[in-house]
Amino acid sequence: MLVYSRRQSSEARPSWIIGTRLLTFAVTTAVAWPHRSDSPILVSLLLVYAFFTALTILSLLLGRRWRLLLLPSTSQVLQIISEVAVISLVVFETGGISSPSSSLYLMTIVSATLSYRLVGTLLVAALASAAFVTSVWVEAGNHAGTLLSTDVLGVLGGLSDESFYMMFLRLCMFFLCAFAGGYLAERLYSKGEALEYTSEALKIAKLETGDILKHLRSGVLTIDAAGHVVYFNRAAEEILAISEKKVRGRPLREALGGIYPIFAERLEWVLQSQQMDHRTELTIIRPDGHALPVGLSTSVLSGANGRPRGVVAVFADLSDAKEIEERMRRQDRLAAIGELSAGIAHEIRNPLAAISGSVEVLRSELDLSGENARLFELIVKESARLNKILSDFLLYARMSPVVTGRVRVSTVLDEVMEIIRRHFRQIGMPNLELRSDVADRTLTVEADADHLKQILINLIFNAVEACQPDRAGATVRVRTADLPDTAVALDRPSGSEWAMISVVDHGSGIPEKIKDRLYEPFVSTKPHGTGLGLAIVKRLVDNCGGRLSVETHVGEGTVFSIFLRRCPSTVTESRVPSRLNSASV
Repeated sequence: MLVYSRRQSSEARPSWIIGTRLLTFAVTTAVAWPHRSDSPILVSLLLVYAFFTALTILSLLLGRRWRLLLLPSTSQVLQIISEVAVISLVVFETGGISSPSSSLYLMTIVSATLSYRLVGTLLVAALASAAFVTSVWVEAGNHAGTLLSTDVLGVLGGLSDESFYMMFLRLCMFFLCAFAGGYLAERLYSKGEALEYTSEALKIAKLETGDILKHLRSGVLTIDAAGHVVYFNRAAEEILAISEKKVRGRPLREALGGIYPIFAERLEWVLQSQQMDHRTELTIIRPDGHALPVGLSTSVLSGANGRPRGVVAVFADLSDAKEIEERMRRQDRLAAIGELSAGIAHEIRNPLAAISGSVEVLRSELDLSGENARLFELIVKESARLNKILSDFLLYARMSPVVTGRVRVSTVLDEVMEIIRRHFRQIGMPNLELRSDVADRTLTVEADADHLKQILINLIFNAVEACQPDRAGATVRVRTADLPDTAVALDRPSGSEWAMISVVDHGSGIPEKIKDRLYEPFVSTKPHGTGLGLAIVKRLVDNCGGRLSVETHVGEGTVFSIFLRRCPSTVTESRVPSRLNSASV
């Protein structure tokens, strides 16, 4: 909302008043000074006049700073009165009605228009007229007091026609000059007030517009008709990873052409062809090597003559939108797989159960040896493997929604570690070393306890198999850590409301060719893996509202990091159900 004060419109007026006051003082003093010897009173009046002039100037200069609100107006009135007195005395000494010094009244009247406008100027004209008539009256040999007597009309009638009309014309000139000057000053003041109001409104509009554009989430870039960058907001700096100081005022091709050639060429094409882009998607490569999808919309600015004035480009980072789109596409795909898998599993499991049961009956009734015994063992083993694949596939495709609760990480991790250690001791792998590094034993996250347990079992089993646990020195470590203030990857959240759980191995790493397909079903790096373990882990993490990221280097190892929302550590932890199902990648 615009708040305007009349006081604001007069910010520049003191300098004008000081100038006119000094000018009238200089001219009046220069005219009066040669007559100082003819009238001793004139010297005293000049000193009084000089004092009030100095007081007026000082009050105008310092009155606003020292809050002397009444002093400038009072000193100006006293200066004008003393000025009129000096001029009247000079007129008296230099011929009265025929004195050329009477023109000095006009300077006083005109200078008064800057301070008092129409009404005040007419009052100054009345004062000057009264002083002029008094000086002429006294110069004619009359006493000043007789001006207020009843004989004044008779005395005026005794004046010659020339003197009467000269005095009348002078008085008319005083009031006409006062009216014209006051009227113009009134109009000038009104126009200045309106201009000041408009300027203030324009200034506020510019500030508001600039503030809005500055805080937009979308990048805004404007180029003029010559192709120079005119505007570059904060979001544009963040998206393009370049400072406004390095871009603004420079030609577009020089500022962005070397870093983002496709982006710069698109804007130049719009400027030259005058065709707008309502929605265009581009992929730009930032200086850090990260590929960024960008949505770009452009508009052409046209002048009053129809010629192009420039181009406005509005662009946004589409990474989050693309990620959401990919998730929706994955959910649709999983829903279709779930419907299909239910029917397939039902049709396969029934004959598979019949085959497995028949083979068990035959093996118990027949005396098998040699090749026949091995064939029966193979049938039983592969039937069990096929049943496990079907179970894992159904778990992946038909996973039900999760109601998250408060789960203490250390409790779940202790149970998982005990299960895995016991398992590998039973199968004869004593060289495996499992380490648990939990910085905060009270760390509590929002998750499903059973799902978190399933996630950790799958990831730790994969890490153990990647480390070749039958060799000496194989180590798998599970750790928790605080998140940095900024994310280091698109799939890594940031902030104190998140907790991170990482599973670290020093195995062979994941080949680059399958890294982008790591969470797809039936993608595996192991000869006997089902390819469903990491796919299940990914779905479980998503269902808990978390994120999953991977850092891997071939021959050096892999780090899987789970990000879950943190809960206050003082809440009661959830019980961990015994319902488990692990799958190997």
